[in-house]
Formats: sequence, C-alpha cells, structure tokens
Amino acid sequence: MPAVIVPDAEWFDLMPPGGGAPWRIFLARPRGPAPPGGFPLIVMLDANAAFATFTEVMRRGAGRTQATGIEEAVLVGIGYPEDEDTRRRRTFDFTTGPSAEMREGSAPSRPTGGRDALLAFIQGTLKPRLAAELPLDSNRHLLFGHSLGGWFTLDVALRDPAAFAAYVAVSPSLWWDEPRLRQGLAERREAGTAPRLAMMVGEWEEAMAPWQQGGLLSTDMAARRAARGMVSRATAFAAAVAAELGPAADIRFTLLAGEDHASVLPTAMARALRFLRGG
Repeated sequence: MPAVIVPDAEWFDLMPPGGGAPWRIFLARPRGPAPPGGFPLIVMLDANAAFATFTEVMRRGAGRTQATGIEEAVLVGIGYPEDEDTRRRRTFDFTTGPSAEMREGSAPSRPTGGRDALLAFIQGTLKPRLAAELPLDSNRHLLFGHSLGGWFTLDVALRDPAAFAAYVAVSPSLWWDEPRLRQGLAERREAGTAPRLAMMVGEWEEAMAPWQQGGLLSTDMAARRAARGMVSRATAFAAAVAAELGPAADIRFTLLAGEDHASVLPTAMARALRFLRGG
C-alpha cells in the first residue's frame, strides 16, 4: 500500500491495546479551518477497498456544499497492512460468530467473533488518537460499513447506539446472522432509545443485472444471490426497524436503482455525507 493514496491523505498502523495484529488507519484531514463545534468524523470500514473513492466523493462534493449538501469531515478508514489476508481478518473483525451458511456446512474456514474487540479499539484507541490531533464535533460521529461491514454497523447501532451519533449500513449482509440483529432491535425498543440510521442496497444485489447474465459464473452467482436475499431482507429489516422504534427515530432506507453490490458504493458515499450533515 503506497504511503499516499490520494492527495493530502496519509496512513499509519495502530496496534490493539492488548497486542496482536495492527490495523492500518487511513486518514484524510479536512482542508480549511474547523467550524466552531469542530469537524464531523466518519469512521469507514474496509478502507483498503474504497478509501480513495470516499475521499474523492467528499472533496468534490465539499467544493460546492450549497449545491451538493456535502461538507468536509475527518474521514478515517480502518483497514489492514498489505501483507495481511484481508478477507480472513475482516470476517473476524466484523462478526460475533459463524454465519448461517457456516453453521449449515463444514467447519468455518475463517475465524469469527472479533466484533467487540474492534469496537473497543475504535472507542478506546482510535477516537482518542484522532481527538488529540484534530478538533472533532463529538455530536457528529458516523460509522459507515458496506457488506459484512454493514452487518457490523447495524449490530453496533442496535446494541451500542451511543458509540456513534449516526450509522450508515450499505448492502448489509443480513444473511450472516439476522436473528442477532432482530434481538438487538427488540432490546433497543425496550430501552426506548433509537439510533440515527440509514440503510441502502443496490437494485441488482438479489437478482442478476442485465450485464451479468450469460457469464460463466452466472448460474452459481444467481443461486447465491437468491439465497442471501440482499434486497428483500434489507427492505424488510429497515421497515421493521422503523416500525419498532417509532416515528421519533430517524430511520431511512434507499433502494439505489441500477446498482449492484460493487457499484453501489460511490452513490451511497455521497448520500452518507448528506446524512451526516442532516439532509
């Protein structure tokens, strides 16, 4: 991974408090002075995959805030050193246990269960490090996760809602362990508190997009997408969250037309930045 991935961005490695493999932290500092209350903070998961994209979406939008509804924020991404098995580590970091698919099949091929350790690292190590260097608005912290990172984002939103002021879960992998999320939703309803939450999913995440049909992998891909039910599960879950938490909760759901699991990100990032600003 190069030292600079976009202009004025940087990276460094942070170790977990008790030792172990480091996380690679990517940081894009805002350009210009901080507002009176400090900068908003976005914590992005899976930074190796799309940190540069998120940075460019933010900076291009912030150049014309009145037109785009996007402003500068401290954007920090959590990723992994380039010699790490990213798939293995993210499966551990974003989950509390094996998926339904793992439980129905053979022994898990990748470890799971690191969810609490990652959240503790974000709250106890990463945020204090950033706050020591940059003026941050403690009332405007947002967690952004895609795919399995979206599952993690929903789980934190429902079980530890005070960790962030707002949450954006894009294409969340509800199929991984939806019963746990449903239990978290029930606990949130009983507690009488609600997170500020936006969920998004692409139109072509459950069925094959027109440009994907007829390929060598289309049969297997179509079966997997149908079994995981990304669109139908997300639609139903967002409706359940809104119904359970009531009209006082700020719960938003968007089906992004024409997008699939990979192409959904740039559009979702722009919407997340508006959601952070309150629009």
